Amino acid sequence: LAPSSTPTPPPAAFSTAVPQQSATVPPVAPEAAAPARVSVDWAGVTAAVRPEGVDDQGAMALPPDPAVAGWYRYGAAPASAQGTVVLAAHVDAIGYGIGPFAHLRDVPDGRTITITDTAGAETRWRIDSRSLLEKRGLPWDRIFRTDGDRRLVLVTCGGVFDAQTHHYESNLVITATPVS
Repeated sequence: LAPSSTPTPPPAAFSTAVPQQSATVPPVAPEAAAPARVSVDWAGVTAAVRPEGVDDQGAMALPPDPAVAGWYRYGAAPASAQGTVVLAAHVDAIGYGIGPFAHLRDVPDGRTITITDTAGAETRWRIDSRSLLEKRGLPWDRIFRTDGDRRLVLVTCGGVFDAQTHHYESNLVITATPVS
């Protein structure tokens, strides 16, 4: 074949401009530190805190020693932006005696609760209310909240002790709101 005598026009200019978006990823909020200690500015109420989950019956697990409170690790941490921080402890236990949460029944509203987390940061909470509720009627869905306003709930046994079942019939529930 003979070459064409007609020159071929140069190819049209091809644009490589591609729309671009920022590849900047917003920073991920650091995981909030777990509580390590709780204290109330009344009657020397202070306890170590350790993370807990649920027991075989689906209830919140608690440390056996009433001097140690359990923090519900699937809920809010003290510095979380929302939700309920739940701390619970036995009021007493055979082999251990009476724990610091036994004194919560006497703490007046308006007192300050301080939680120190594992990073050393403190959050302060003001006691707003207390209720002695039968265990069968506790509003668990309102206590264990991961959404809504920040609050702290302390739970311990209270009321009448049933010598046959070796359990208290009620729970003392203290609710507090953040002050810092």
